[in-house]
Amino acid sequence: MPPRRHVRARQRKKHGLIVAITLISVVAVVLAGWGIVTGVGAFIDYFNANGLENGGASTPATTQSTLPNQPELPPDGPKAVATATVGSSGDILIHNGVRLSGYNSTSGKFDYTDSFQHLTPYVNKVDYAVVNAEFSVSANGTYSSLPFRVPTEVVKALKECGYDMGLTANNHIADGGTAGMKKTMQTLTEYGMDFTGTRQQASDSRYLIKEVNGIKIGIVNFTYGSYWNTNGFSTSNLSAFYKDAESLINSMRADGAELVYLYIHWGEEYSLSPNAAQEEIAQKMCDLGVDVIIGGHPHKIQPLELIKSTDGTRQTVCLYSSGNLLSGQHIECMAGGTRANSPHCFQDSWHHAGCDYPDVADRTQDTHRLEHGTNCNDNGHTEDGLLFNVTATKFEDGTVMITSVDVLPVWCMGRGFKRASYPTNSTFEEYILIPLEEGKDWAKAYTLSEAEATEAKYSYDRTMALVGDGMDEINAACKEKLDAYVKESQSKK
Repeated sequence: MPPRRHVRARQRKKHGLIVAITLISVVAVVLAGWGIVTGVGAFIDYFNANGLENGGASTPATTQSTLPNQPELPPDGPKAVATATVGSSGDILIHNGVRLSGYNSTSGKFDYTDSFQHLTPYVNKVDYAVVNAEFSVSANGTYSSLPFRVPTEVVKALKECGYDMGLTANNHIADGGTAGMKKTMQTLTEYGMDFTGTRQQASDSRYLIKEVNGIKIGIVNFTYGSYWNTNGFSTSNLSAFYKDAESLINSMRADGAELVYLYIHWGEEYSLSPNAAQEEIAQKMCDLGVDVIIGGHPHKIQPLELIKSTDGTRQTVCLYSSGNLLSGQHIECMAGGTRANSPHCFQDSWHHAGCDYPDVADRTQDTHRLEHGTNCNDNGHTEDGLLFNVTATKFEDGTVMITSVDVLPVWCMGRGFKRASYPTNSTFEEYILIPLEEGKDWAKAYTLSEAEATEAKYSYDRTMALVGDGMDEINAACKEKLDAYVKESQSKK
């Protein structure tokens, strides 16, 4: 399967009976939601999508079956019985400007669905979608930023966008105290979202085994630091973390996990590269048998790479940081930004000791933008997010392997600066997530101005510069592993 730089059309993950059986003789058959399949004498299995999700098996067929996102397989090769795509996104940071952008002064209510409207179709195309819920839902109706205490409508918007799980192990989950932590878990549950990383009772499971289209995926979430009923670790005592993680990984495998995902809150804020601790932890997790590592906390996307175990027997997909998704960390509010010292950023400014280059009033005129380091953060990286998709395939002999990855860059656009909104000042009127699918006319699709389209291109280029090579490397390794498996399977026949 060739590398992909955009999200391909996928089957809608929700319930519904999808039944198709076709004998084709030079006739193109359109399968609902799966695309077009042509050929002579091709049979398509009957199967119930919900049945697979709940462990059911497809009906035996006389030739190779066709599944969503199935890798290309020879007719005499192994038979694929299930595919599952897990999509992951980064930090949800409801800074004051973002919070107020969803406030309706007439109704007195909040609504954030507009921020996610363009991303929703892409999230709904993956089979299971995960997002970092870096906030605490307010337990008493008092809202703030830093600490993050947010309305329940934030969770509602995430659910309506199509996210299935909120990661709750992060350094802001306790911003509302224990009551806020409980309220966050309760709200996620009420809106039908899974969560992991924290637990209501100390005796509750510390991980989740989720069956996605017939593939059992073990998911565990850790954060640096120590909080009530939270999976935490200390960078000063990594040996204890490794022992704890190994125990959980073994338990997940014993509970039937066919793939293990580690979501981890780590690293240095505003750094574009993993630090030594991240690299050490990632290598150890690979050695312990983790299949996918996805990090958060730096607020900038960090590289995607393939890690090989020290004994050479296994490989791990690692995205060191998924960056922000929705936040108020726009150029204007970052250190060096034109409004970083103004009340319009609600003191949500991110300052360091001076900048290498003088501030520029108009971001489009900043000729040094790509040269700004962490001491002058108005370089745009904090506006960049993504939907990182990992597809796994299960074969009739029970083998499960990752067969492809892809990345959809997402730009968080701030639009319509205004100096007075109810109940107080706001940085932007709108915060809108713009999916940057390769080959799509973003300006036309999302009604972007020329300046906005330029910023979108900057965002796309920044993201792909960090993850593009890693994506190619991983997809090449997936193909190599699949080819070897197919060859071995054919030799046994």
